[in-house]
Amino acid sequence: MTQLGRCLSVLSLSPRIGKMVIWSYLLGCAKAAIDMAVAMSNKSPFILPSPSMRKKADIAKVSAGEGTESDQILILNVLKVRDNLFRQGRKGSFYDYCKRNFINVSTINMMADLRQNLSRELQAIGFPDPLQSNGWHNRHKSGSNLILLQSTLAAGLYPNVATRERGDVNFSTENNRKAKIHLSSVNACNGQELGGKCNIAKGRIQYVIFGEMVRGVSFFTMNQTTHLYSVLPILLLCGDFSVRRILEVGHGSIMSIDKWISYQCRYDITYGLALLRRRLNMAFWKIVSDPSSMNTSLEDSEQTAVEIACLVLSNH
Repeated sequence: MTQLGRCLSVLSLSPRIGKMVIWSYLLGCAKAAIDMAVAMSNKSPFILPSPSMRKKADIAKVSAGEGTESDQILILNVLKVRDNLFRQGRKGSFYDYCKRNFINVSTINMMADLRQNLSRELQAIGFPDPLQSNGWHNRHKSGSNLILLQSTLAAGLYPNVATRERGDVNFSTENNRKAKIHLSSVNACNGQELGGKCNIAKGRIQYVIFGEMVRGVSFFTMNQTTHLYSVLPILLLCGDFSVRRILEVGHGSIMSIDKWISYQCRYDITYGLALLRRRLNMAFWKIVSDPSSMNTSLEDSEQTAVEIACLVLSNH
């Protein structure tokens, strides 16, 4: 068994979600990743409303998501509301909030409790307490940086990624399956960009990360979806990276992930991304092999690579 396998075998999470949590330590949003992990490992806390209340429930769900277009970050936001109100001794206000937003109180409280179990499992391996706000693993406070949360999800869930171009209704996966957003997702609510026909600029690609794919009667559906605003998390953190020079273009090159997602770029930029990927991977495997020393075992070049990656991702 690999070092990563040993870590994942201890966690009460699926391997992909466990890998997502480990990456979150490097990206500095471990506390937020714990919330997203328990959300993905349990049934949705949102109550399925009657047809007459569907529109009102969708509006409430989109509002709670705060424009993030992510089922995982939606639950993260709900847990933040719960934690803040419980800290103030206002449990009644949280129950009112759940009623207004069609949320099952018991389910969301269970998720909150499960964070403690997951925290103990991670500490048993040697990782710092993910719920401790002070620390390098939570340097991006409260997971406020949306693209870093998306990057954490991509790093763990890949190759659960689907794409589409302007005019498409369905998404295409790596093995060319056609899929739609599941009706339970916030991204399927009326008015959400991913729920209808793709209207991005011609020549661009729209990306979505998903937790699971379900086969329906006539097509596949994706649940636990997150709109990925940039391809950079995939280029830096996912799959096998390869580069091919284009001699006829001069300084051009084509970089690709698993010979599936490909982009043409200047060779010096491609080389820089390749070097950054290599150092990020070295940092990842180092903390996996010895989680207890993650704050001290990284070499200067590796720690610098992590900080540069976070900066590049956050400002793209």
